[in-house]
Amino acid sequence: MSTSRIEHKSLVYFKLQGDFDPDLVSSCIDLEPTAVMRKGERDPVRGLPKISMWEYSAGEVEGDIINVYDITSVLIADLSPYVRQISEIRARLGIEAVLQVVLWISADQLISNPAVGFEVDVVRFLADVGASIDIDTYRRTE
Repeated sequence: MSTSRIEHKSLVYFKLQGDFDPDLVSSCIDLEPTAVMRKGERDPVRGLPKISMWEYSAGEVEGDIINVYDITSVLIADLSPYVRQISEIRARLGIEAVLQVVLWISADQLISNPAVGFEVDVVRFLADVGASIDIDTYRRTE
């Protein structure tokens, strides 16, 4: 009988959300999102969204070691050339900007907890574009 360890998993993304056309955001920022959701457009997972969302993701990371410092630094390095455009479109459309960190944490006591924090460049970018940080954590039991 073999037992496999349950590792941590994370998903980190930057999103713009509110009442807007995601295609307009893409054209103003000149960056392809990794996902969009349109207000009122039926989605099999989310149902009927009440807001639109434009998302740029670092993708899922899974393993014994999850370092949010590193993941967010890579994500923000991709977004940093667009700080002016993101800030302008957010202010013009009155939409919200959020750095979303989702962590599924292993219940295995032998696996160290994820390192959660943000480098100065990440904090500076978030301040420059008027973004908040949202961290969701879940216990991983599968």
